[in-house]
Amino acid sequence: MDGIYKLKVHGGKLVIVKIGYSDRIERIQILGDFFIHPEESLGLIEASLVGLPARSTREKLSGAVREVAEMEGIEMIGITPDAIAEAALLAMA
Repeated sequence: MDGIYKLKVHGGKLVIVKIGYSDRIERIQILGDFFIHPEESLGLIEASLVGLPARSTREKLSGAVREVAEMEGIEMIGITPDAIAEAALLAMA
């Protein structure tokens, strides 16, 4: 199945999640008007979610994003791991 969700996060930034899933997240694309530094690290965040169960909790998804961001020194401006997790879950609802 495929899903998409547009989420306006606190502070006015837009996060768009396009997701393909069955029982697990098969592919995900995160778009929006936020900033990530370094820019090429967005793929690492997306990869951290691929393979996780589609019925994961918000905490599980945001934890995966938070873990890779901390390990790789990724700075997120205008977006949070919780916002990504929320948009992903709503795209699969």
